[in-house]
Amino acid sequence: MLEARNLYLTIGTKELFKDSSFRIGDTDKVGLVGLNGAGKSTLLKFLAGEMPSQTLHTEGQILKSASTKIGYLPQEISFEAELEKTAMEYALEANAELHLLGKKISEMEIQLAENTDHESDAYAKLIERFSEATERFDHLGGYKMQGDAEKVLIGLGFSKEDFEKKVKEFSGGWQMRLLITKLLLSKPTLLFLDEPTNHLDIDSLHWLENYLLDFDGGYIIISHDRFFLDKLTTKTLEISLKRITEYKGNYTFFEKDKAERYEIQMAKLENDQKKIEHLQKFVTRFKAKATKATQAQSRMRMIEKLQENLEAPEQDLSQISFRFPKALPSGKLVMTLEGIYKVYPIPTGGTKIVFNDLSLEINRGDRIAIVGSNGAGKSTFCKILTEETDFQGKRNVGHNVSIGYYAQHQAELLDTNKTVLQEMLDHAPDSEARKSVRDILGCFLFSGDSVEKRIGVLSGGEKSRVALAKLLLQASNLLILDEPTNHLDMRSKEMLIESLENYDGTLLIVSHDRYFLDSLVDKVFYVKKGGVKTYLNSYQEFLQKLEAEYAEQDAAAKDATKKSNAPKPAEPVKTNTQGANKPQASTTNGSASKPANGQEKSLTAANSKQVSKIESKINKLEDEKMKLESIMADADFYRDSQKSKTTLASYQSTVVELNALYAEWEKLNA
Repeated sequence: MLEARNLYLTIGTKELFKDSSFRIGDTDKVGLVGLNGAGKSTLLKFLAGEMPSQTLHTEGQILKSASTKIGYLPQEISFEAELEKTAMEYALEANAELHLLGKKISEMEIQLAENTDHESDAYAKLIERFSEATERFDHLGGYKMQGDAEKVLIGLGFSKEDFEKKVKEFSGGWQMRLLITKLLLSKPTLLFLDEPTNHLDIDSLHWLENYLLDFDGGYIIISHDRFFLDKLTTKTLEISLKRITEYKGNYTFFEKDKAERYEIQMAKLENDQKKIEHLQKFVTRFKAKATKATQAQSRMRMIEKLQENLEAPEQDLSQISFRFPKALPSGKLVMTLEGIYKVYPIPTGGTKIVFNDLSLEINRGDRIAIVGSNGAGKSTFCKILTEETDFQGKRNVGHNVSIGYYAQHQAELLDTNKTVLQEMLDHAPDSEARKSVRDILGCFLFSGDSVEKRIGVLSGGEKSRVALAKLLLQASNLLILDEPTNHLDMRSKEMLIESLENYDGTLLIVSHDRYFLDSLVDKVFYVKKGGVKTYLNSYQEFLQKLEAEYAEQDAAAKDATKKSNAPKPAEPVKTNTQGANKPQASTTNGSASKPANGQEKSLTAANSKQVSKIESKINKLEDEKMKLESIMADADFYRDSQKSKTTLASYQSTVVELNALYAEWEKLNA
């Protein structure tokens, strides 16, 4: 549980929050919303204890229960000290105590192997320390931690081959997924997630949503993906006008309730302004008359009190809108691709086939979502459509097609010496477009003095917004947008959606924002395994089909697990947990399970009999190991020194034999 009482927060000279109170319960699922720059990320960082104290001035109270363990996912990350570690090593450091304990156990195993005098006091003490360490490791869940790490890594899109890659070999987006992995494995009771969906593809987003739906603790999520918030949150905190207001529902509930409160606030504002005007007339008329001076002063105080509380609700941007400049219509067939073949070289050697014999057509008026896993080739597909990359095959452009293209690197083409306003005005094709420049910039969060900022001093997100705003000045009848919403807040996205709804050309959009896509498209290109599969559906219908496919796959996997009778091999003791991995021979219900690696491994008739014998031995040794662990867990175990020595030696011998059997089992199955 976490509670803020009468919170005031100032950074430098900027006041972010005043007199704000809220409470997060043990299982509350909270969305944190507000305009860009309102202080959402700052609030999470402050609550997580990640803000430098010298920059802060705070008043009020932050109360946190002793059992609350916060896990914080920031927007920006640094892996400088972790670059040489493998993905699995990094993930397994989620629990610092387990990580250090694993190292100690590994060191003791080496000492036990090297010590041949099993009757010495030194050996007995070492066995005792080893037993205590392994018992503690087991109690903390160390023996299942690698299995948990594998599940999370695979769920977030990593392959088993990725486990041994170094952190430095992954892109920024994949490094963020590693951070999410480590965060979830640290077992927090309260999660702070700042834009967790920014670097997730359709598959890993599906996995994270299901994980959070089953999460026992509470969380606060900042996200511009309203589908994500609607699905996962039951309470909303809004930061507006330096105050934090609670709404008892998800984002859709918040929007409706906010609109109703806005109407009430506007009515109150108008009423208060009329009262002030009426009182002011009285004061102006009678302040000079001695007989009315007291009454005039009383009304002056009333005016001052009303003015103190006179606060306009946050500006509603829904009245701001713009239209794309019209272009001449294209021919019915906008573009065709025939036999497209595209490969990329791999840094470690060889090539990766992105598209193999790809053929499709785009027709006038199509409104298409381009989706798929990260690395599947969505951006490459856009570059093929715009001829910004080389490829083999035929690309045929239809009659009178004019292309507008927003790429993820579009911001790099801006003139850093110009102001935002000048960059826009210089690219407006006519006087009509020049008139709409300020309205367009307002939709993309540039207003007042901010339009005079030099582009060279803007952040990466601000530059991306300028690049997108520039695109909306140009007339085109084929618009290709690659992740256009990455740096837009909810209201700006609504403005863009409205404009694209009125766009009369052909539209292709790469985006992870489901609400954005569902509002605009009626066809889906699903990029997967070197090809593009076409779905003639809305994006919501496409997701439903995909959910059905996931459900079928899950059911098939569960069915296969039930039918399987082979034990799951554990890693040898000397693995990424520094030799502290416990072999797992059976599932929680007692039935043996086969190792799940995405493909069923077939056993030849020649070795299947040998495998069965090994499995039988493994099951017997696992039973023996459990009995020994039960004996070792007894509080009086060490009172009989001779018995404890014999038991510990048997335990060590059993573990060694099990590891050897598992290694042989894996070899035969391979």
